[in-house]
Amino acid sequence: MLENTKELFKLIEEKNELHKKCLASLKLSDEEFNDLEKLIIYYKDALNISLEEQTQSYLTILNDTLEETKYFIEFGKYRYSTLAEVKDKVYFNENYMKQYMIGLAISSFIWNAHIEVRRYFVDFINEKKDIKNTYLEIGPGHGEFFIQALRSAKFKEYYGIDISPTSCQMSKDMVENQVGKTDAKYEFICKDFAKCDFNNKADLVVMGEVLEHVEKPLEFMQNVKNLLNDNGEIFATIPINAPSIDHIYLFSHPDEVKDLLNKAGLKIKESKYFMANNYSLEKALKTKNAIVMAVVLTKQ
Repeated sequence: MLENTKELFKLIEEKNELHKKCLASLKLSDEEFNDLEKLIIYYKDALNISLEEQTQSYLTILNDTLEETKYFIEFGKYRYSTLAEVKDKVYFNENYMKQYMIGLAISSFIWNAHIEVRRYFVDFINEKKDIKNTYLEIGPGHGEFFIQALRSAKFKEYYGIDISPTSCQMSKDMVENQVGKTDAKYEFICKDFAKCDFNNKADLVVMGEVLEHVEKPLEFMQNVKNLLNDNGEIFATIPINAPSIDHIYLFSHPDEVKDLLNKAGLKIKESKYFMANNYSLEKALKTKNAIVMAVVLTKQ
């Protein structure tokens, strides 16, 4: 294990002994450990965020998720159901959003479902054979998918749309640091997608855990479909029974997602499920444990 990663894990274990088993059981490739090390060094050197602060950011997301999980178990619903309830608490709260993005980025190398989703997207983007024109990512968050897409060099231009000014800036900074010079055109647009006039047609729209953040997901997906070229695709991940501080729309079963996508005029070309705690899909549904449903969509 590389130096900074080893020290970060040590700090996490010191502050949360229950996490020791999780970290000890990680099975990351050398490339993934290298990517995590680069991420930690980037935060430390480029953004002047110490390992102690990175640890606290990760534990903030972990503890907040556990709190929302307790609420979900007790009441059978997410704590909030409207954007108004969470936007100032999360998206426009610079200090919290910064911690949120850092914590989530680190979790993509620690939480089983996040690790598997990350691998799935990397394989998906790298398997594309033809160079296309436009890549659009809605809610790029900490920038992980956006960076992988840029590295793939499969598109001529790349756009990211995010409601949070902090997220937009952090994504932009990370791309500049991690990707460096590129001939590809890329731009981050800091607006609410529902109120954003994006006039380009996209060959690929990527949405990493976005639908659970919107009040009207059917209308949202209909708008996304309208941005697709005729042969375009949507890559989306949708959490099911996955409480978080800013999740406002609860999907309780994959069939609910499938029904919504069908109503939006979209066809599922490919789907896969990633479960927390290495559960089977059946066990996760029975126990209402978190599931991430990944889909590749086309127009019907």
